[in-house]
Amino acid sequence: MRRPRDEHVAPPPAQPPQMPQRYKRFSDWKMNSTVRDFLLEEYATLPKMNLHDFLNQCFSNTYNTVNVSMETFVKNPEDYIKDAEILEDIQGLYEFREYKRIVEKLPETEMWINYLKEEKIFTISDWVNGATPEVKNSISPVARGRLNAVQHAVTESEVWFLPRVSVKSCRDVYDSFYNAKWSYVMSGYDAEPLGMKVFDGRPQRIWTEAELNITPKTADFDARVKEGSNGLEIFVLTSEKGWPYNRFVLGYTERCKTICKHVYIRREIMRVWYIIQRGLKAWWMEATAEGPPIHIIIGTSGIGKTCGLGSFLFYSLLHFNEGMLDVVAYFLEDAAFLIYNREGEGRGTVDEYKRWESAVAAINKMKSESKGHIVMDTRYAMEELYTQLPSDVWSVTFLTFPKSAHFDEWSANKGGHHIIINCDDVRDMKAFMAWKKLSIHTGEKVSNRRRYELKREIEDEWKIVEGRINLIGPLPRYIFGLGCYEWHLKSVYDALRAMKKSDKYCYNDIIEHTADWRNDEVMNKLVKIVRVKGNVGGVESYKCQALSLMIRNMMMN
Repeated sequence: MRRPRDEHVAPPPAQPPQMPQRYKRFSDWKMNSTVRDFLLEEYATLPKMNLHDFLNQCFSNTYNTVNVSMETFVKNPEDYIKDAEILEDIQGLYEFREYKRIVEKLPETEMWINYLKEEKIFTISDWVNGATPEVKNSISPVARGRLNAVQHAVTESEVWFLPRVSVKSCRDVYDSFYNAKWSYVMSGYDAEPLGMKVFDGRPQRIWTEAELNITPKTADFDARVKEGSNGLEIFVLTSEKGWPYNRFVLGYTERCKTICKHVYIRREIMRVWYIIQRGLKAWWMEATAEGPPIHIIIGTSGIGKTCGLGSFLFYSLLHFNEGMLDVVAYFLEDAAFLIYNREGEGRGTVDEYKRWESAVAAINKMKSESKGHIVMDTRYAMEELYTQLPSDVWSVTFLTFPKSAHFDEWSANKGGHHIIINCDDVRDMKAFMAWKKLSIHTGEKVSNRRRYELKREIEDEWKIVEGRINLIGPLPRYIFGLGCYEWHLKSVYDALRAMKKSDKYCYNDIIEHTADWRNDEVMNKLVKIVRVKGNVGGVESYKCQALSLMIRNMMMN
């Protein structure tokens, strides 16, 4: 309830303070614009006002408050407004929420700007021409996405001609991922570290579609997964030249190349492929589908959709029905790859496009003569290319996070089928850690003493990793590296503090999924999605859960 106007204060203007337009057009920026100016655009356009100005304009009353800057006020409004009803009114204003969001985002944005400065990335031109994939992948997805989006707009507006370039050593690159090496982890070996053993080659038996086509009850999802009859935990694909998500490790250091050539495949990833494969067969082989399948794969951020799922889909598409697809296209935030897969002159060619538009033009030129599939691993291109991709003749798969407006058009108007992918379970990550430690010894004769030492080392390290999972949740992107873990843990505590201070988050609403998913720091850092059966037919849906028991308890408190 708003309080009556103070008679000694002049009447307010007709409207509350107007927040600036969130972003100016990307095409208004230039190649020589600084990264700092671009990333701090929202902050720079904030109205420079104090608390009394704000209260007078919105409520015609200063409520006997201390007059501080709005930037100071939004950080801890309860320190200045003691009346709960007045505070609720203020926090309910769009202008207040926007001011607070921009101010709270500033420290993290400054951190990424300083990191890019250390890497000699000062301007948008430096980002386009000088930032290695390693540098680009090191900053936050939001900052990276905005810089990639402005890159496309600026290169278009300044008519920078960025042609197709074939990835060097095309045959080597193609052979590397097409003939990726297999290895796998089996459980049931009590004498081995973590009870698991690593083998080279393909497993004798992979999980069947019937075994994987399950939707766990929400309450049982984190329970120990029952061990299968064959004991297969995960399998790993190794491509010496990398995968599309890391741009085939071009520009990477040797250390990063070593890390990025392996991707591990778990049950949930295999389940996704079985569903996509079913749609491909109906369209390309059985001719029983009305149109090419469009799949939208939705999963919690940080679970490896890009690394594990994207790479395995790419590999499986190339091998689908003995190489039936002529072309597999793979779109990233800052590049697109066309891989030519069939017999003949173009076989084994990997073409990289610096601009989405050029890749789309190439696809549309060949769409009638070639069979193809498009993988979209970019949030921005989903909307931008909605009307340009030939989804009436080629099949399309999207990798995305929950409740994204970027795929609404594809769902509503193109009939995109949602697939919900659950987080890794603890067994998946234990198996991958066993693989990382034991794969180098596969086939070697290890002494009993060394075997004992190795067992103790791995089990001690697993206790550390398991402790991280208990705190931040089952997110492979963050739990295996100490630096990533510490950064994410801080983000979790920041999100918990933000939730405590805000009245827009209710634990029960979030967990019971009665409130919409919000793509903000609170939801992204604290919550995971869990697949549930939808209300209509076989449509998949999800509910929200806290990422860990620690997070759940702190959210409830």
